[in-house]
Amino acid sequence: MLNKDLIKKRFEKSLLTYPKYAYIQQETSEKLAGFVDKKYGSILEIGSYSGFLTKEIVKKTEFGTYLAVDIVDSFSCIKNLSPKIRFLKGDIEKVELSQKYDLIISSSTLQWCSDFNKTIKKLRSYLTPEGHLIISIFGKKNLYQIKEAFETSLNYPDIKDIEHLFSKNAKIFEEDKTLQFSSAIDILKHLKYTGVNSLKNEFSYCKIKQALNILENKYQNKLTYNPLYVID
Repeated sequence: MLNKDLIKKRFEKSLLTYPKYAYIQQETSEKLAGFVDKKYGSILEIGSYSGFLTKEIVKKTEFGTYLAVDIVDSFSCIKNLSPKIRFLKGDIEKVELSQKYDLIISSSTLQWCSDFNKTIKKLRSYLTPEGHLIISIFGKKNLYQIKEAFETSLNYPDIKDIEHLFSKNAKIFEEDKTLQFSSAIDILKHLKYTGVNSLKNEFSYCKIKQALNILENKYQNKLTYNPLYVID
């Protein structure tokens, strides 16, 4: 079971540094926004956080209502984008909504759910009959260097593990993006500044030293992201 209190705490700390260091998450948001239509009556965004995706949607889409949900109190990042945006602080796994939405969209967020399958079914229940679910998460190969070095990781899904959750017409695909860092220490700073170091409170000095050695000598200070997209 994920420690949601720790996740919330780490992302609260990284809110100011996230926009500068979350290169992949920003690219993913921009790409995801390219799949939306030009007009929706109602939009629900899960994980608005720093506003990467919200900014793109507001630029590209007309909408009647827009509800942004995030576990972190981050409304200040998006409140000036449109007077139509409402914000709800909460964990989408616990929040209950009464409205139906024409578009439900989420970028780089739902991999943090304790029960991904249950959450997707819940979100699909919030769609209007002609509504669309458009999301990006991270796939099986995401941060595999960190998984080996620290022996800890989110349970990232493979496409074959999740495709049954979506309609037969859903478009599901993935890509690999590798970042090069000057040192293994810079990798850890990157993870800290983007909130991704939210799985465990502390590692021992010996474990960190061992992990740095693996990242530097085996992986030459490279870090791989594996964005996975669902257009349904």
